[in-house]
Amino acid sequence: MTQENPVARWLEPPARFIAILGGWWLLGLAFLTCAEIACRKFFNISMQGVDEIGAYTLAVFSTLSFAYALVVKSHTRVDFLLGHLPGPLRALLNAVAYVSLAALAVFAAWRGWTVLEESLEFQSHANSPLGTPMWLPQSLWLLGLVAFAVVAVAFAGHAALLLLTDWRRVNRLYGPMTIDEEVETEAGAILARTTVEDMKA
Repeated sequence: MTQENPVARWLEPPARFIAILGGWWLLGLAFLTCAEIACRKFFNISMQGVDEIGAYTLAVFSTLSFAYALVVKSHTRVDFLLGHLPGPLRALLNAVAYVSLAALAVFAAWRGWTVLEESLEFQSHANSPLGTPMWLPQSLWLLGLVAFAVVAVAFAGHAALLLLTDWRRVNRLYGPMTIDEEVETEAGAILARTTVEDMKA
């Protein structure tokens, strides 16, 4: 489905790169957490700050994953009624859903900038052993919100344009995933993992 959508096809590579980067970061954090547990258990010492880094990681990569989830249509949508409506009305509601999401994403990015601006103005630091300048994690957090807003606005604009020219494509590209599409997506992921394992073997 991503390949059929020109906007998603253009945005998917950078979004996927960020998702992979986040996966490697989480893996590194997991090893760091294990090292922290081992140090406390066997040497009665603490490396200080691992839990703080984990909190920043959760905040930053949560927002950075919003854009990728939108590109691959992983956000949850309640569609028990949508499928029973006439096609043109479904197209209108799908377009409205993306425009509403874009408005929410832009608002979140705007409010995120306000938070960062205050931290810069007051030179805020974390009240923790690391004493982290708050603008550092907040900048990355805001980057995720901005990326989400950019993707959401691009999709909303494309959906609105298609609504005026080809409403059937709105339903196909911006409607909730059908059961067949979900199965196809999962099958593709399994095939990709199998191919990688075969290459390693």
